[in-house]
Amino acid sequence: MGIEILVFLLVGIFAGTLAGMFGIGGGVIIVPALIAIFSYLEFDENIIAHLAIGTSLASIFFTGLASAYSHNSKKGIIWKAFYPLAIGIFMGAIAGAVIADNISGNTLRSIVGIFLLVLAIQLIINHELKEYKNNENYLLSILSGSGIGAASAIVGIGGGSFSVPYLRTFGYEMKLCIGTSAACGVPIALFGSLGYLFTGVNKINLPEMSIGYIYIPAVLGIAVTSVFSANIGVRITHMLSDTTLKILFSVFLMVGALYMLAL
Repeated sequence: MGIEILVFLLVGIFAGTLAGMFGIGGGVIIVPALIAIFSYLEFDENIIAHLAIGTSLASIFFTGLASAYSHNSKKGIIWKAFYPLAIGIFMGAIAGAVIADNISGNTLRSIVGIFLLVLAIQLIINHELKEYKNNENYLLSILSGSGIGAASAIVGIGGGSFSVPYLRTFGYEMKLCIGTSAACGVPIALFGSLGYLFTGVNKINLPEMSIGYIYIPAVLGIAVTSVFSANIGVRITHMLSDTTLKILFSVFLMVGALYMLAL
């Protein structure tokens, strides 16, 4: 297990830094890394994808807490925008875990990949709903939070790929969108991972040290380094201009889209 633990620690460093920089959970890195490691460990191929996603969400909970704390210390979270999104996320994340347990992941990942590509293009062309600037609709935010929570839970990400572009449409500056998205990643990870825990608890062929679709050694390894590296990412974010952050985030979304579509 020595080499696997080392890989978990390294994954945590990269995931935490990205979480702090972009308000994401790091699942775009964590999920494929875990799939590769679990395949190497010869876990049952029928449960590898679900185990990777559930473990990713459980890891993201700790990364998200560290990232949100750092952003909040720099007054980088729009709490009035967070609360209605969190209400929707609570419902959506649990539903997403149930959906993932019953529907083929390939089609869903393709849909998410296309959506990420559209969001990247939207950020690049800088299209904003000027008439709604800084005046988001409460009900719309709850409904959007439900969709963000469900989609994030299905593919094991922290939701920043969806929530940052959503918040941008209301004219908030990029740093505030990233900070608020980091806070949104906490309930996504919490309720999403609980969903994977309960849907996987009675599955056969789960590896030792697993609770449902959550592999504890990976969660601990990733969490140990990610909670520290998240603060590094936050510092980088507050050193960069809004334009630079938009470009970097757009590139990140495109990479995420290609990853989803290639699976």
